[in-house]
Amino acid sequence: MLGRPTTDVLNNQLGPLSASTGLVSLTIGGNDAGFADVMTTCVLQSDSSCLSRIATAKAYVDSTLPGRLDSVYSAISAKAPAARVVVLGYPRFYKLGTTCLGLSETKRSAINGAADYINAAIAKRAADHGFTFGDVRTTFTGHEICSGSAWLHSVNWLNIGESYHPTAAGQSGGYLPVLNGAA
Repeated sequence: MLGRPTTDVLNNQLGPLSASTGLVSLTIGGNDAGFADVMTTCVLQSDSSCLSRIATAKAYVDSTLPGRLDSVYSAISAKAPAARVVVLGYPRFYKLGTTCLGLSETKRSAINGAADYINAAIAKRAADHGFTFGDVRTTFTGHEICSGSAWLHSVNWLNIGESYHPTAAGQSGGYLPVLNGAA
C-alpha cells in the first residue's frame, strides 16, 4: 500500500502476522512526517517555503516520529515474535549537480538531506527494537530523479499517490536486493 501512516499500519495491516510469521518488511515514517506536503510545497512554492516545510518535517522526526515507530515496531514484535523484521529506508530522490527541469538544486539538495535525516531516525528505532535497517540509498544511486534512469516516479498530477514512489525497476533493482541481503 502506498502512502499509509503508522496509524493505518497499526489499525489495518497487522492482521496477517502471527507467531509463525518468518519475515516482515516495511518502509514507514515518511507519510507521518508529512512527505506529501513537503513535496507539494517544494514543487509549487519558493526555495524558502520548501526549506521551511522541510524544517517542520525534521522537527516532527525529532519529536513525534520515534514514538510512532516504537508503537508499530512493538506491535509487530508482539504479533510476530519470531519474525525477522527488515525496515527498509528511503532513497535519495534527486541526482544533484546536473541540469534538471523542475526543482532548484537548493530544493533537491534539501529533499535529499531530509531523506538522510529520516533514515537516521528510522535506523535508530529499528536497531533499538532488534530489527535490521535496510539502507537503499546505495542501490538507488544513479537512479534518482534527474539521472536519466530514474527508479522513482516524479510528480504525477493525474495520480498524485504514485508521485515519488519507486517504479517497478526501483522495487526490483533498488529495494529487493537490499531486502534479500538483509533477510
